[in-house]
Amino acid sequence: MSKIISAKVIICSPGRNFVTLKIETESGHYGIGDATLNGRELAVAAYLEEHVLPCLVGRD
Repeated sequence: MSKIISAKVIICSPGRNFVTLKIETESGHYGIGDATLNGRELAVAAYLEEHVLPCLVGRD
């Protein structure tokens, strides 16, 4: 298993705000997930950045 080396929140606006989480591993693999909650995009992004990302980095 390879460890998670980075995780970042991406906010973009193709017609409405989308919150996407990108996770990368030390072996070069990555995953992308959607975490959008309509009308609460910035709250979702803040939750991910403050609470979820710190728990992910360094895990297998």
